[in-house]
Amino acid sequence: MAERRKRGPLPSLYEIGKEPCSSPPPAQEIQDRKAEAKRVVARLAALVEEHRQAALPLHLELGVQDLRLVLGALRRHAHGHPGKPLPGARDEIHAHCLTRLFDELVEEPSNILFPTKTGPDTIRYEAMNIPFWLECLALLEATYCPSEK
Repeated sequence: MAERRKRGPLPSLYEIGKEPCSSPPPAQEIQDRKAEAKRVVARLAALVEEHRQAALPLHLELGVQDLRLVLGALRRHAHGHPGKPLPGARDEIHAHCLTRLFDELVEEPSNILFPTKTGPDTIRYEAMNIPFWLECLALLEATYCPSEK
């Protein structure tokens, strides 16, 4: 019976998404990359500030080093590695605040859509791709985390 399921017209749920791609996905075209990156970074910075303010009543100040920890976890996640648990938490409350910030930021690439022209009269909206996401994380770090030199 299990043999019959393998040969059926529908793949097993464990097989879906593991089939090889016939061609690489098309490159995402972003008209004004610099302006879009600034827009994304402003959006990310606003989320960071919301979390920073939410941590204050807990007698916790999220600073530059905390943002660096979260950005490192976001980069690891973008490269296909687990982003959590985040290293460097001082205690359970600090770990919770860092994890909540990570959880919110990690969703952003799928929330920010870019148009892709697919035909003369059709446009498809696609989530931000990983290379652009990594560029935005680098710009966020460069903007809000001064160098430790």
